[in-house]
Amino acid sequence: MNTNGISLCMIVRNEADHLARCLQSVRRAVDEIIVVDTGSTDESIAIARRFGARVIHTPWEGDFSKARNAGLELARGTWILFMDADEELDRGDIAELRLCARHMEYEGFFLQVLNHSGNDIRSATATVNPLLRMFRRRPEHRFRGKIHEQIAASITEHRPTAKLHITNIKIHHYGYSSAMVAAKDKIRRNADLLQEALQAEPNDPFNHYNMAVEYMRMNDNASALRHIRQAKNLAAPEISYYHLLFKYEARCLLSMGRIDEALDICQSGLDHFPDYTDLLHLKGVILLSSGQASEAEKAFYKAVEAGPAPVHYHTESGAGTYLSTLGLGQIREDAGDDAGAIHWYAQTLKHEPGMRLPFHKIIRIMKSNLQEQLIPSFICEHLQPESSETVNSIAGLLIANRCYEAAGELLERFRNIASSPENEKIRLTAKLLSEGRKFRQSEGMGTVNPSTKLHIPSDESDALSDNVQIELAYYAGDTDKALEAVYGMIAPLPPPPSALHAERKSTTARLLAAFAETHLLQLLHHHPGHAVIRKAVRLLPPFEYYE
Repeated sequence: MNTNGISLCMIVRNEADHLARCLQSVRRAVDEIIVVDTGSTDESIAIARRFGARVIHTPWEGDFSKARNAGLELARGTWILFMDADEELDRGDIAELRLCARHMEYEGFFLQVLNHSGNDIRSATATVNPLLRMFRRRPEHRFRGKIHEQIAASITEHRPTAKLHITNIKIHHYGYSSAMVAAKDKIRRNADLLQEALQAEPNDPFNHYNMAVEYMRMNDNASALRHIRQAKNLAAPEISYYHLLFKYEARCLLSMGRIDEALDICQSGLDHFPDYTDLLHLKGVILLSSGQASEAEKAFYKAVEAGPAPVHYHTESGAGTYLSTLGLGQIREDAGDDAGAIHWYAQTLKHEPGMRLPFHKIIRIMKSNLQEQLIPSFICEHLQPESSETVNSIAGLLIANRCYEAAGELLERFRNIASSPENEKIRLTAKLLSEGRKFRQSEGMGTVNPSTKLHIPSDESDALSDNVQIELAYYAGDTDKALEAVYGMIAPLPPPPSALHAERKSTTARLLAAFAETHLLQLLHHHPGHAVIRKAVRLLPPFEYYE
């Protein structure tokens, strides 16, 4: 063990599905791994040993701190890093973690814990919490609390002048994705343990705070509000989570329809924490929900000006960036300011390029203004795709919004980086559907002359899916044939539940949306100033809505 060695300490129980990912992420970052197993019956122990972990067995007694401290007793490193099996260390931060371990002037380091809504690193980040996750190994440093165990109180009690440093090192946490919460019944487990803790220590503000969080997860906002207010009465204002109490109180009040009280709490929170962007953003959400669009716009704009909250705050991902700009875009769109809406939606995409909603909204606005031909240039200017995967993804989104001509042109522009069988298939689909739509629109709303019907070479037609061929039949003027094909999909459907039933309903809805939009765009070409038709075009959802 080197003089700056790091010991990873974990407690696990039946974590075979996630443990290898966690241990792989820290393999080059730590010097030893200690796993406290509390009764696994799966492959968790074998996986831990495969990574060289020292495994000890201890019975589960409903006390997380006791299990954590059992691991500390065996650790030999200068530093303790603690993680859970449903987490992984960001691979780009290994060197920085090692660098932190050389700074002996600190007693501990806060790491940024990113709570994901899904089960992998590509899924959206819901919240970012700075948590004390690495600290000096000393005999007196021991965890406290049966659940949501803490180490900071132990450190500061023994060393009141201890220096703790906040880093940008990221830990990705997946434990509260909906699938994992349901699989482990975490909410009920946590609530039961917290209830026991509150019976033992009824005046502990941290227990009240955590109980409020569990009640919010259960959508019991009245109970959550009661515990939040108890925590506020009991906690010192300088405590690390005090700012969160204002945000959670306002959110509970909003959910209960108590708008004026929610706004008052937001303002009170901002009086205490003027740089806490989350409260500015939440104020905008509350105002917008109550129809106060002008005031909401001011709040969102202030949030954008402030930017993301400083790293010592627990923050919602997107507050001050993509969620606030999205709110501004929606307000501008509702006000009829299409140019302003597109500006803010484009800003949203700059902050969060993979976000689909603002992209869909930009496309719907441009299409309803008969500006589909400008979409490829807009994408090149604002999104600047640099890989075949990105080009394919954007082209797919364009096709999902029935912007076939724009999809085809985009693929042509980026042929140098997007050349593959998959690209060719997308390009062919976009080309034929684009030609079909142009043909239909050129014929106006009258009956198509059979002698001028759209001709699709058989070798190209064979490569198309059934629903694309039906859509092309509609564009070629075979309206009755296309509608009969759609009806034929749903007429013989078996009674639900049936996967086939759902798939056919989805395909039917997609095709009818395509037919309806084509007809609306024909009308819009004849009546470009007709606001109701423009609104109808925007209301038709993209294909993926039906999936």
